[in-house]
Amino acid sequence: MKRILISAAVICAAIAVVLVLILQNNQVKYTYTAPDEAAFLMENTKFIIHAAGRLDEETGYPFDGSNSVEGLQNAYENGCRIIELDFNFTSDGELACIHDWYTQYSSAITDNVPLTLAEFLNCRIYDRYTPLWLGTLVEFMREHEDVYIVTDIKDDNLGGAAAIAEYCPDLLNRFIIQIYDKSEYAAVRDLGFEYIIFTLYRLDWQSKTDTAALGRFAKKHPLIGYTFAAELCEVEGYVEGMLKTGVPLFVHTVNDAAEQDMYFNMGISGIYTDMTSFPH
Repeated sequence: MKRILISAAVICAAIAVVLVLILQNNQVKYTYTAPDEAAFLMENTKFIIHAAGRLDEETGYPFDGSNSVEGLQNAYENGCRIIELDFNFTSDGELACIHDWYTQYSSAITDNVPLTLAEFLNCRIYDRYTPLWLGTLVEFMREHEDVYIVTDIKDDNLGGAAAIAEYCPDLLNRFIIQIYDKSEYAAVRDLGFEYIIFTLYRLDWQSKTDTAALGRFAKKHPLIGYTFAAELCEVEGYVEGMLKTGVPLFVHTVNDAAEQDMYFNMGISGIYTDMTSFPH
């Protein structure tokens, strides 16, 4: 009888331990351990270069959002260190830097039909620029240790983040992952990414304008910032409400200097822009 009682006590103790672990896992507290240099850059960078920025201004026909090798090089040579890039999966499962599989980006693309990586690398963006993919990007990042990439993964955000984590685990703190929904946060953190921006453009109107709920989320989930369309700044009380979240605010995409100054004066921390030729 005593042995039975002892066994029951052991089982109960084990169950108690399991319950404690479950409760602890449901109350995860996130903390950052990312390099001070990265934190400093995000706090002091006023501009995030959208889709690798603008090329060929002198021709009178600027090309925005090329996500190309030339765009990346041009942005870096102009002193830009926080660069946003779009990503989509190729048909053979690699990450290409392209906004969408649309003909407007290359005559080699059929609308909504992903290319293989080899096909993608053989085409020309806007029929003139060199395609960029994760492999080439990682080589560039390893050669330029002060550049940070903000991701805009279009078709499978968590799958794309997982592909980046697997391909270059040494660069996790050089990628700033944008999430599109609260549900993505834990999965991105579990992959090892510590720098996360919550971009609101895919949320419905009620969710993206509920500043109180966004503030509550930010208190429990450390963010580099919230990003939203500049037009939301025109909604009465919106910026004031978002400032109460306590995290940096970024707006997209603004190229006019006067408009940029207006948003900075509102309290916006940083602006996504196609322009690369300005003081930093």
